[in-house]
Amino acid sequence: MIIESLSLEHWRNVAAAEVTFDPGLTLFTGPNAQGKTNLLEAVFLLATGRSHRTSRPDELVAFSKGSAYLRARIGRPSGEYQLTARVEGGRVVRQREGKLLRRGQDPLGDFAAVLFAPEDLLALKGAPADRRRLLDLDVGQASSSYRQAHVRYGQVLRQRNALLRSYERPPKELLGTWDSAWAQAAVALTRERQKLVALLAPHFSARSAEISGATPARLSYEPSLKTTDAGQALVLLQERRDDEFRRRTSLLGPHRDDLRADIEGRDLRLYGSQGEQRTVLVAFKLAAVSLLGEGAGGPPVLLLDDVLSELDQDRRRNLLLAATGTQTIVTTTESALAGMQPGGTYAVRGGDYVRTW
Repeated sequence: MIIESLSLEHWRNVAAAEVTFDPGLTLFTGPNAQGKTNLLEAVFLLATGRSHRTSRPDELVAFSKGSAYLRARIGRPSGEYQLTARVEGGRVVRQREGKLLRRGQDPLGDFAAVLFAPEDLLALKGAPADRRRLLDLDVGQASSSYRQAHVRYGQVLRQRNALLRSYERPPKELLGTWDSAWAQAAVALTRERQKLVALLAPHFSARSAEISGATPARLSYEPSLKTTDAGQALVLLQERRDDEFRRRTSLLGPHRDDLRADIEGRDLRLYGSQGEQRTVLVAFKLAAVSLLGEGAGGPPVLLLDDVLSELDQDRRRNLLLAATGTQTIVTTTESALAGMQPGGTYAVRGGDYVRTW
């Protein structure tokens, strides 16, 4: 599976553009704030239905325009198809050959993308939400049941939090309804995360050992909810009831989960060197590529957003070697990078993409 071409209209700073991609490596170069990241964001949204930079779809639409439109031609062994997305009225609507794709649904399992951006390099030392985001956006594409559970839990959590904010002590009947919905949704997402991390972990350990040439790192899941039984989850929720009333928010559940990376028991979030932490993040992205590559659609598109210049020569080389056989789209402020042999190169200026090779 590859993305062959992409048309953009009124997308952020892009008035109108059409680009084609090489099956191997395509390079987009230019100064900052010209539209390089906007292109990768468009590809990622087509694959996942979500932006990696904002939760507000209106921000994706060019200033003073009412809507934005994306159209991609996707190639696969069985033939090509068209994938589109329209952003309008605060919503993202995706279609595959004219057929609506629901939120959390992929394009029938054969188009995925892993995006690696400079801010990802800070995720290991950042807040738990930063690490959950990596899991949800990249690895979550490997499982439709995971994506559906994630969407459902988010819906229930928003409703329950709105109830807690609206009352000092919410009506028992009303709260009970949302408690039950929360318990079902929370245990479902917890189970899905357990399964997904179990699938990802061997790839992660193998990749970390390849990159470092040393002891492999281990990835583990740290759930907020210590049960996958809905009845027990309700009991645990009752124990937090007074705290929730006082703070007027949900204090238990997958929205407080975390991921841990360690080497022989040493938590790299707390005790890892900068080199070890960068190795872990590269390993995580490559593990996601490996896991998604096991799907029916083959390897995902790998999107590298100005990240290679942030890595040392060894990690850069390992990342590019691992991308062999995977369609890779790279943005950089440099005109060329050692070891890169792009099949196509574009210069980016002010939302215009001009092919130079």
